[in-house]
Amino acid sequence: MSKLKKYGLITLSVAIVIAILSGREIFTAFMGWRALDGLESRSTAVREGSLNESVSAPGFVEPVSKVDISAQISARVMALPLREGDVVHKGDLVVQLDDRNLKAVLASTTARRDGERARLEAERARIEGPKQSLENAKRNLERQRKLFETGDVARQALEDAMVKVQEIEAAVVGSQKNIGALESSLAASEAEIERVREEVSYATIRAPIDGTITRLNAEVGELVVVGTMNNAGTVIMTIANLARMRVRAQVAEADIAKVLEGQPAEIFINAFSGRSFHGVVEEVALQRTSGQGSASSATQGSGTFKVDVSLDTEGTRIFSGLAANVDIAIKEHRGMLVPTQAIVERKRDDLPTALAESTVFQGAQRVVAIVFLDENGVAVATPVRLGSSSLTETIVEMGLSAGQSVVVGPYKTLEQLKGGEKLRKETIVPADAGKTAGKKSSVSVKVGA
Repeated sequence: MSKLKKYGLITLSVAIVIAILSGREIFTAFMGWRALDGLESRSTAVREGSLNESVSAPGFVEPVSKVDISAQISARVMALPLREGDVVHKGDLVVQLDDRNLKAVLASTTARRDGERARLEAERARIEGPKQSLENAKRNLERQRKLFETGDVARQALEDAMVKVQEIEAAVVGSQKNIGALESSLAASEAEIERVREEVSYATIRAPIDGTITRLNAEVGELVVVGTMNNAGTVIMTIANLARMRVRAQVAEADIAKVLEGQPAEIFINAFSGRSFHGVVEEVALQRTSGQGSASSATQGSGTFKVDVSLDTEGTRIFSGLAANVDIAIKEHRGMLVPTQAIVERKRDDLPTALAESTVFQGAQRVVAIVFLDENGVAVATPVRLGSSSLTETIVEMGLSAGQSVVVGPYKTLEQLKGGEKLRKETIVPADAGKTAGKKSSVSVKVGA
């Protein structure tokens, strides 16, 4: 390599080293200027407002009035005048079952009843003769007794008269018992007729409420059966009044004590994305609806409680069975609102004595919450007592007043602040600036899942 090239390389290396050293000096000087100018910060004003605490729970939509139509007799379906989705009114015919066999049984039972009634009438007419004979026999016995007392007849005549009376009385008693048996049989036949008539009426099923047929489980020609203890009967169809709907939510055991009847709720239905509905808590179950009888679930608090929330459909047709979520507003908190990110936790022992001994802090807390106020470009550490909080905002119960400016970022600045540092404003232009102007924000604390 020539000497000229060597000198060129050496010169280039020296130039690079000088440039690096000069850059470091320039960067150091720039950072020193930045430090003298103050730490970058963003701040916002403390405002008085409210924060809603709510309990969230999953559930499903169902009608308030819903009836499952089941058969009360086992028979084949003969007619289904209406189909799923049809609107029905109370009293409309919805199912006709085969009643021919029942009508035959009714005719047979009626004929048997009529025969027993005829036998009863005949027995009542037949007993009249023995009753008359008994009266004559009693009068004859009285005459024979008087004649025997005067000695005009022998004892044999008196005894014959007595035997005659006893015989007729026995015949009358027997006839009366026959009449009683026939009357009981007739009453049983009447009851059987009423039972069969009732079963015949079961073959014609009418709508018990106004509503819509939401489910149809049977077709013409199918056999429907009556439910027993060990076998569920056939549910032919379901009729529901879709004008009044509710959400049956499952609230976690840890949150159920906060839920009360009459509390407002916001309902989100998966099928109606981007839209919410209003509701009110109508009923809170008094017993756990899942995990019952399990010692582990009881100790872990893994059970849920059924909560019925009315649903204001606002004229929208909402189908039964849709998945939904409810946010039940359980409490409204009012106070000074600050962004949650402005709250900084510090060890109490690391704070200045005057700040650490502030009466704003409760008890012997070892880790306390503070915020940094921006007072004329200087960071001032301020003790605060916190209330309820959400992901975005926190209630400050003590330590701040409306209008004060609190430092909310950047995060690296909040980490460095101890109090007394100079601050300078950070200029940030949001990507969506101007798009959200005029929109109101709402804050809520959601508990549960």
